[in-house]
Amino acid sequence: MKHTLTPMTRQNITAGIYAEIKRRLMTGGLVPGEVLTLRSISEMLGVSQTPVREALLQLVSERMLAMTPGKSVHVPVLDRGRLQDLRDIRLNLEALATERAVPRITPEEVRQLEALHARMAQAKAAEDMEGTLGANYEFHFAVYRAARMPDLVAIIEGLWAQTGPSLTYLYRRPFVHLEGPHPHLALIDALRRADTPAAVAAIRTDVGGYGAAMMARLPVGAQDAAA
Repeated sequence: MKHTLTPMTRQNITAGIYAEIKRRLMTGGLVPGEVLTLRSISEMLGVSQTPVREALLQLVSERMLAMTPGKSVHVPVLDRGRLQDLRDIRLNLEALATERAVPRITPEEVRQLEALHARMAQAKAAEDMEGTLGANYEFHFAVYRAARMPDLVAIIEGLWAQTGPSLTYLYRRPFVHLEGPHPHLALIDALRRADTPAAVAAIRTDVGGYGAAMMARLPVGAQDAAA
């Protein structure tokens, strides 16, 4: 069957592989420095190596993955400078998405945010890294999609795919717990009240605060590592 796929079918398979690897990057399912081989991914997903190669090359071209001179593909180890640049870009774009979401988000979507944050808090209390990062991703993108600006969401996803693996530094035992109520709670309250300045301030506190904590926990080898 693998050898009789039409070009369109193979294109769809490549897109699916791309989306799955990107999702794992955004949710901490892949860690900095991790090597991705054609064989391991093709066996894990039950597909041939050709669409895997195409998906990996696309992710490399978009700076979500990196390739060594020997053609080995791996998750980049980002240094402090690049992480700071990505954080600054994220701060502005995610603030914009939040600002646009305020007048457009529905009461049902706000209730979904409450459930997602509760799920994240439960996972964090259990020091479940995968559960914490997965729920955090779903929470943030539920907010950004409420902006009804799919092009902006796509750009933010690309940034998350670059920074997501580094979030694992926060959630290796012991977990990082910032003082005070979680910024998600202030964001939910601001969205419920349609308070744009408060919502933007909450998202900036969240992205900026946890971004700073992440860089504080960079391993020595990542302080000045090349991507």
